Amino acid sequence: MLRKKNHVIVGLTTFHNEMLKISIPALGKLKQKFLLIIHNDNPATNVTKRDIRKLGYKGDLHIINSSDNLGPLMAKVSIIKTADKLKLTDTWIVFNDDDDILTDLTIPDVAANNFAIIQNSITIKNRVLDLLRVMDKPDNYVVDNEHIILSKPNRNITGTLIKTKHLVGMADILLTISDALLDIERSLTYRVPVDMIMWSLLNTYVKSMDANAFPIYMDKINYIKTDLDSCQIKYGKLKHPVRNADEHHKKLLSKYESAFHIAMDAAALRG
Repeated sequence: MLRKKNHVIVGLTTFHNEMLKISIPALGKLKQKFLLIIHNDNPATNVTKRDIRKLGYKGDLHIINSSDNLGPLMAKVSIIKTADKLKLTDTWIVFNDDDDILTDLTIPDVAANNFAIIQNSITIKNRVLDLLRVMDKPDNYVVDNEHIILSKPNRNITGTLIKTKHLVGMADILLTISDALLDIERSLTYRVPVDMIMWSLLNTYVKSMDANAFPIYMDKINYIKTDLDSCQIKYGKLKHPVRNADEHHKKLLSKYESAFHIAMDAAALRG
């Protein structure tokens, strides 16, 4: 369970559990206290507390071993709803992919209407050596915009501290349209850009609840992404559209937004 002095949940999704060798040791080195909720989306494997302890994380821990492959979006929803069931809505959640490194969980004093804390991230490309260096020491890199790319700010659901109560509200809406979202995903030849879509839907939901709500920005790096896989096919689909990726993603986001707005309107009518 989450200790009262802890106010942060790290939600970690995994499929290829070998990747936990990248993310978990880094979490074990963080100075801040937090609850780690792991959603293992691979029905063929079982992640245990012993596995996580052996990788160096000794803090609060809750593991979900899914009996079905939900996909990255609904796996995150599963983590959000677990926090809700544990009555931990008065917290912050930050999502962490299993092959990425979270480097800091500092939460500044924020206003009541600040629903998220956006920071910066770096992406490691091309060289395994760079990954090995940051796994050993997270600040051992030099941004060169070739091998180490800086994203300033990192506007994504992953790596961003978000108030849990808002994520729970968004998740409740998403669960009502899970079949429709699955139909959209099945129609695609490429993977859904989940981070981008969830961040957009979160903003839509929060603004519908409070027009004065907004995120704040901290000009610091708190997240390290890895992009070393040159394979163009992942989980049976293209990583990105072959041509005009931005245009494809824009049209796809419009479909998700449309389904989400319809579900929000229906929820409002139900009272």
